[in-house]
Amino acid sequence: MDFDQEQHDGLSEENKVDISPDDRFEMGEWVKIKKIDHESQQNMEPEDYFYLKGFENKIGLIREQKKNRSGIFSYRVDFDDKNFGYFYGKDLVLMN
Repeated sequence: MDFDQEQHDGLSEENKVDISPDDRFEMGEWVKIKKIDHESQQNMEPEDYFYLKGFENKIGLIREQKKNRSGIFSYRVDFDDKNFGYFYGKDLVLMN
């Protein structure tokens, strides 16, 4: 189990807040990578599915945010000193 996940295992479902893709996350916020449901999987490219599947339900800290030319934000999420990933807001759930 990751160090960050150990710190946050005590959080109840009521402490998790869904954020729409239009809302922005901020640096330093704790987030959880969403579990991929069957419907989402059907609309996803295989490489996206396997990338996200490797991070599913992990909890990490937003360390970087970038805005592309279309105005869509992506986020670097650090899970520990050696593990991180890049995600869109639609893939994240804010942890309170």
